[in-house]
Amino acid sequence: MKCYVHPEADSIGLCTSCGRAICEKCSVDMQGKLVCRQCLASGPVSREGETNANTAFLIEFVGGFFGLLGIGYMYAGRVNDGVIRLVLWLIYNITAYIVIAVLTAVLVGIICIPFQLAIQVGVPLWSANALKKDLMGYS
Repeated sequence: MKCYVHPEADSIGLCTSCGRAICEKCSVDMQGKLVCRQCLASGPVSREGETNANTAFLIEFVGGFFGLLGIGYMYAGRVNDGVIRLVLWLIYNITAYIVIAVLTAVLVGIICIPFQLAIQVGVPLWSANALKKDLMGYS
């Protein structure tokens, strides 16, 4: 296959943006992908399969809010980082909710202590007074 700019030169590959055959003179290596100089000069080069940073951010944020931290990393192709974050976030959330539940139960229990003490003393006192009145003939 020959270069589309230099028909006498053999191509070294295809431009990842426009798909045309390009030679060594016409090619530019952009992060391991060949791009022709014409596509490079015409503006931002479309990179097939490139992850949109804003989409990855949104997926990571919303997923993390609902307990699935790490799915943005997986979307971006960083699966190992995503799985590590997902597992650690799930462990953290489960632990946090258990601690919160226990502390809430303890706090509610502490708040209820004065009421329980009042009932614990008040009901026997009321009952004892009622019994005493009955035995003494006061009705």
